[in-house]
Amino acid sequence: MREAAELVRRSRSVLLSGHLRADGDCLGSQIVLWHALRKIGKSVEILLPDPPDGRYGFLRETAEWRIWDGRLPAGADLLIVCDCCQLSRLGAMGEEVARSAMPRIAVDHHVLEGDAGWTALVHDVKASASGVLALRFAEALGAGDLPRSAYEAAFVALMTDTGWLKYSNAVPEAWRLAAELAGRGLDTARIHELVYQSAEPGRPAGVRSGLENLEYHCGGRVAFAWSAQARLRELGASLEDTDEVLDLLRSVAQVEAVGFLSERPDGRIKVSFRSKHSLDVHRVAKTLDGGGHVRASGASFAPGTPLADAIARARAALVDGFRAQIG
Repeated sequence: MREAAELVRRSRSVLLSGHLRADGDCLGSQIVLWHALRKIGKSVEILLPDPPDGRYGFLRETAEWRIWDGRLPAGADLLIVCDCCQLSRLGAMGEEVARSAMPRIAVDHHVLEGDAGWTALVHDVKASASGVLALRFAEALGAGDLPRSAYEAAFVALMTDTGWLKYSNAVPEAWRLAAELAGRGLDTARIHELVYQSAEPGRPAGVRSGLENLEYHCGGRVAFAWSAQARLRELGASLEDTDEVLDLLRSVAQVEAVGFLSERPDGRIKVSFRSKHSLDVHRVAKTLDGGGHVRASGASFAPGTPLADAIARARAALVDGFRAQIG
């Protein structure tokens, strides 16, 4: 972290970014650092590679961001990427970053994959969320007390990445930090409502579309399902977020691992994997050129991949991974 802090001190204009379809941890981390960097006198901008997960749009009340338009700002002299340590997860923007000579820092708690050419890292796989690392980094930069909106963003990062302190990454530090952040006067009930109880009207039918395709494998210990855009349109449904389906599949007593594949409106196909205790789904996702955490990972398929092929590959990756690791 010392090397990363020195890079920030030498910079004048910092660019903050994160992975495609930024989630609560990704956006929350960037907003924490947006406030911290402004506090120490830096020019700073949040530039997202594409629109974020719609559930977190309310965070725009606390910080400004814009969507990448194909060019990196000419005046930026340092890039900080949050909740991501692979430039490929920035899509086309990542390709532009790789071609640039701009120094870059990753603030992330995912497993490092390959050599992305980071100039410095703020990295700890034991951290419950990248937002935790953003707070640590802000402290190392000497930012002092931050605005309340920064702590709200940190709370969103921590609570969404730990499933509101339900997941296995909710270590004691996460509980202590949640209490500390809540003690700063945050309206935690409002935050929960905005994230988890503000779904679009078509969400219930979207969940239905996924459950229609539910399969069990490996003696009922693996659950796999998928959702297709054609069926969503037929139902007048939407499924921007898939956590509800994943959580429901994982709630079945005998199930150890789950996979859910979704076809996006723009034609992209993504699969998410989750496990309870034993299966390392990060290893499963890696077979599809994806990544993430031991208990929560995912992958995306190349544009143009037929839905049936993606389903077959994702199902096989999960089932084969389960048999190889557990039997």
